Amino acid sequence: MRVVITGASGFIGKPLTESLSGLGHDVLAIARKIPKSSNSFKISWLEADLSSSSTYKNSIKEFYPEVIIHLAWQDIPDFSLEKSQLNLNQSKELLSFIASIKSCKKLLIPGSCLEYSNPKGECLETDQALPSNDFTRAKHSLRLWVELLCNEESISLAWFRVFYVYGPGQRTESLIPAILTQLKKGRLPDISTPQNSNDFIFIDDVVNAFIIATNSKFVSGIYNLGSGMSTSVLDVCRYAEEIVLNSTALSESLEAESQAKSLNMNFWAGIAATKKSFNWSPKINILDGIKQTWKNINNP
Repeated sequence: MRVVITGASGFIGKPLTESLSGLGHDVLAIARKIPKSSNSFKISWLEADLSSSSTYKNSIKEFYPEVIIHLAWQDIPDFSLEKSQLNLNQSKELLSFIASIKSCKKLLIPGSCLEYSNPKGECLETDQALPSNDFTRAKHSLRLWVELLCNEESISLAWFRVFYVYGPGQRTESLIPAILTQLKKGRLPDISTPQNSNDFIFIDDVVNAFIIATNSKFVSGIYNLGSGMSTSVLDVCRYAEEIVLNSTALSESLEAESQAKSLNMNFWAGIAATKKSFNWSPKINILDGIKQTWKNINNP
């Protein structure tokens, strides 16, 4: 199939682009800057700025895409009002143009688990979204708008609410890479809420869901991408310390210091709809995922 991927040089975009190309799809990979390490002759790279439609319109129209995977969200982790509005407007202009070409049959977009305001326990795909900040309001607005567009143009829409994705290639400031990097120096980073529990999902499992959706028919809807279970930050520290230092002394000290702190967060993805519609389930457990992340950091 002819697949356009925006944000193709990003954390999710790069491995997804390479995987889809390797499976034989024609891929037009759009990024503000083409990665130097991308040497695959099978991938058509387009250096474009979504703020300027003239940088992408002709190329996309000539490509005549059947599937759009819109990953781009500029300047993460800047979730300010200004950046949220910028990304919302860019996304609407891009997707409006693509719909006008009349070739697109599927649209895959990552949402966020943060769309669930103050999540507790299992977050179901049918739960109502209650956006609580500029970023989630922008994502929520985009979803409502794109649902109308896809319905009008008979495009199948998968809105993937991605939980705490991690793995090789992630920003070094993110939780798990930061823990591993500091443990390499013999210490843990400053963690204010070690008792909190989130749903950590490995990058390969997220990429696999997008691949399955590209290759299969599905009913338009919201689909969660998570492990289906919660893991405390403290346990992440413990697993990471065992891998890096063959010890748990630092984690045990952190646990003792945090006993008086209350648990503010404990939630995980309900993934029943994703399993049913895509025959998908996560394959990489948190321990193996941290091991693979550490291998990438320790041997870049």
